[in-house]
Amino acid sequence: MKAIPLVVCFALALARTASGQAFGESIQLSQPGLHKTGAATSVPTSPLSRSGLPQQGGVQVVNNAYNGQADCHCAKPPMFLPSPKEIAPGTMVILTSSNPNAVIYYTADGWTPTESSTKYVTPIPILGNTRIQAFAVEPGKAPSPIVAGNYTLSGTPVPLPTDAAIAGSMVPKGTQIRLQTGNRISSETANVGDHFYVLLDQNLVVNGNMIARRGMSVDAMVTAVKPAGQNGRSGMIVFQLAGLTAKGVTIPLEGIYTLVAPDIGSQINRISDTSFVHVAGPMPRGNQAKIEPGMMLTASVASDTAVRQ
Repeated sequence: MKAIPLVVCFALALARTASGQAFGESIQLSQPGLHKTGAATSVPTSPLSRSGLPQQGGVQVVNNAYNGQADCHCAKPPMFLPSPKEIAPGTMVILTSSNPNAVIYYTADGWTPTESSTKYVTPIPILGNTRIQAFAVEPGKAPSPIVAGNYTLSGTPVPLPTDAAIAGSMVPKGTQIRLQTGNRISSETANVGDHFYVLLDQNLVVNGNMIARRGMSVDAMVTAVKPAGQNGRSGMIVFQLAGLTAKGVTIPLEGIYTLVAPDIGSQINRISDTSFVHVAGPMPRGNQAKIEPGMMLTASVASDTAVRQ
């Protein structure tokens, strides 16, 4: 067999690696609802770039704190199965890692995932157009960059329930309640301790009785904020909810919500492999994190709560 010159092999490899995926510019939100595959599933692994970021169709790097580092000593980002694309309603999405000891955290309503988000446990059913964001944590390593994939429905969307209907006189711990933001907030002007409100996005019905109507407000408070900075540093807003007061009873809610603006280095270069991000001179000021009215999120009831009929 005729040998191929080494320089040609190197050029081919470099050209293949540099052809990154396009990076989306949308700011997204998503609160935790994580799952983890129960039984072992045979999942084909996607080829990884030399930076460890997935070269998987439709997968985007949302935020990479290790931009430009040759070896970040961090976990490998999660892989998506099927790859982000147009799918049929009810399709189950699996998140997986090449490391069996990795723990994956994700969100599916646009809020940036953190280790306060729910762990991935079981495949995620896609019932509407959904943006999944996820990262992985491996023992002895820093967390992976955050990656995201957009799934759109090819058929008729499955309607979300109008009511959160509960049998009996108790709202059990873990009940999921759908909400949406009601204010406009920016990491440029927000301060820790600022209050704003979110709105109940469905009726809460217990044993056939209306306990709380859609549109009722729930108090929220900013617990951490970081304005965007020089050299592309992203802005960040973190907030938590007060309890939902209904029929003279406070239903405690849990969940910490984080919104981080997209990484400006990835946006400028429009590639998913941020190890190839090279900007001449200092990067411009980063993006501010912005909460807009109508952003969807999900809250979880913190403890069993008896309600008045």
